[in-house]
Amino acid sequence: MENNQILDDYGNKIEAKEYKKIIVTDPGVIEILFKIGGEKSIVAIAKTSRSKIHPSDKVDKLVSIGNVSNLNLEKVVEYKPDLIVVSSMMLRNVEAIKKMGYKVIVSNASNLNGILDVISVTGIISGKKDEAEKLRKECSLKLEKIEKENSKKTSKLKGAILFSTSPMSAFSENSIPGDVLKHLGVINIAANVPGQRPILSPEYILKENPDFLAGAMSLDDPQQIIEASNVIPKITAGKNNNILI
Repeated sequence: MENNQILDDYGNKIEAKEYKKIIVTDPGVIEILFKIGGEKSIVAIAKTSRSKIHPSDKVDKLVSIGNVSNLNLEKVVEYKPDLIVVSSMMLRNVEAIKKMGYKVIVSNASNLNGILDVISVTGIISGKKDEAEKLRKECSLKLEKIEKENSKKTSKLKGAILFSTSPMSAFSENSIPGDVLKHLGVINIAANVPGQRPILSPEYILKENPDFLAGAMSLDDPQQIIEASNVIPKITAGKNNNILI
């Protein structure tokens, strides 16, 4: 927030007020809107191809005019939105949306505290500020409790949340999955490798010997991880079948 304006990480500004007709392409923002009772402001969304957006029974009934990385700009005109909320995966559409005369803001949480900020912003734009602040407080207290409980652990698990298997890359500490591991008291083996999506070599994985490996994003089957490298069966995660999605 800045001078009664909402400013995103990419320099886009909108007035901090309630918007009545919102197109939302960020799945997280859609879920927050339903959680705080602000779903009536949604005129259209962009659906995901792999995972459901909750509450799925209600979200499935909403009009979809694209996917999380690309918006059908011709369809945008039909719905006459007074605001469009996109994720960072749709940055290529932002300038085109602005040229069409629509207000747009990019939702881009890079950690769990960032998600709390998104909750607050979502409350403002949907006219559900009080409900959003209540949800933010509940989530904040849960995070504090989880972090406190896990800080007492004397032995810590080692692992990684994988972004892809070819090459095998993982989420760094400076990401939402990395922050989740931190709050859970888990040692992220990708933390010592440079880059936002560090590439984990077979030699490095063997040396670190993680207790588990979890897949996200394009990974939807543990077998993808198991078959990605011949070192997987040799590490603790592989031996104990702690390969997760």
